[in-house]
Amino acid sequence: MKRLWGFIIALVGLALVILAVTQYLTHRTAGRKKTPALRPGEMVVFSDRNFQFRMPEGWERKTAPPSTAGMVASPAASDLESNMVTTSESYNGTLRAYVDANLAALPKLAPTAKVVNELPFQTHSQLAGRKLKLGNELKGKALAQFMYFFAGPEKKKIIVTCTTPASNAAQMEPLFDACMKTFALSEAAQPATGSPKP
Repeated sequence: MKRLWGFIIALVGLALVILAVTQYLTHRTAGRKKTPALRPGEMVVFSDRNFQFRMPEGWERKTAPPSTAGMVASPAASDLESNMVTTSESYNGTLRAYVDANLAALPKLAPTAKVVNELPFQTHSQLAGRKLKLGNELKGKALAQFMYFFAGPEKKKIIVTCTTPASNAAQMEPLFDACMKTFALSEAAQPATGSPKP
C-alpha cells in the first residue's frame, strides 16, 4: 500500500513532464527570429503558490490550460521553443522521498522520458533542492527537460519543469540553472524566526 501511495503522490510532479511537453508543442511558431539574451530577467511571483524566481529575460508569463500550473515561455517569435512550468502539491514525506517517488513512477507515467542524472541543487538563498535531468521525445523530436524540486511551506513540494529541444540543451541548461538559483519562498511562506515576545 505504501508503494502505491508513493505512485499516486508522484502523479502531479510527473504530470508536469507531460504538460510541459504539451505546452511546448502549443507555443511553437513558424516564423522565428533571433534568439533573445540568455540571462535571468525580471522576477515572476507565483503568489498563489508562495514562491518566486527570475524568469529568462524577454520571456512571457502564460497560462497552461487545462491545468492550474503556472508557466513562463520563450517569446513566440524566438527560436528557443522553451518553457518553464510550475506547480506544487502536498506531500508528508521528505523532499528526498518525494523525488524518489517521482523517479519510481517515471517509467509508467512518462515512458519516453529517460533519466540523465539527478543531483543536489542549492539556491542563492541557501534553499536546498534537487535537480533531475531527463531526455524525452515529442513526435520524433528529441527534448531535454530539467525538473527542479523544492520543499515549500505546510508540507508542500514545489516543482519547476523546464523543457527545451535537445539541440538547445547546452545553452539552455545554464540559463535554467541561473533562474532557479534565484528561486525563493515568499516572506509569507518563510518559517518564523526569533524568540516569541513575552
